[in-house]
Amino acid sequence: MTNHPLPGSLSTSGTIVLGQHNIPLASVRFTAYADNEHTADTFGGKALIEVDGRPQFAEVAILRLFEADGWQGRWVETYGKPAMRPGLWREWHPDGPAAQVHVPIEETWVNERLHTIAAANGNTYSGCWDVVVWKGDRLVFAESKRKGKDRIRGTQVRWMEAAMRCGCPVDDFVVVEWGLA
Repeated sequence: MTNHPLPGSLSTSGTIVLGQHNIPLASVRFTAYADNEHTADTFGGKALIEVDGRPQFAEVAILRLFEADGWQGRWVETYGKPAMRPGLWREWHPDGPAAQVHVPIEETWVNERLHTIAAANGNTYSGCWDVVVWKGDRLVFAESKRKGKDRIRGTQVRWMEAAMRCGCPVDDFVVVEWGLA
């Protein structure tokens, strides 16, 4: 397996203890989106970030940091989705959850690995980390947490532990703690 490093923009600044593991922690700052009046739905009041000149969420900003370094990926959204069919998004449409475009993952090995982890997680994607990216044969899970406002949930620790039981190493997880510039 090739160990492609994380993008330099996500260089780790320490670790966070999750379960029995020290998980890499990256800190980043994003630019707030200034024109909130043109956004119909903020997915429960989440902060809007300027990404590609448009209002997006931190998950998309994190995905773009990976993509700029040659990774492929998706924002994985499980809220309100069937247990084994998460939303796989590349961006946020301002008209809300029903307007999102599902972008299937074409790489068979990525789908197989995700399905294996979900099966080990009780046949559910619940707790899957926000951003799933791959480069070469490396699969990385990134969890977006706004500094001082978010925390890791038990379902996310369970997903991580299921993934590790399926062979994912600790370095294939990163918590991205972000703030506004």
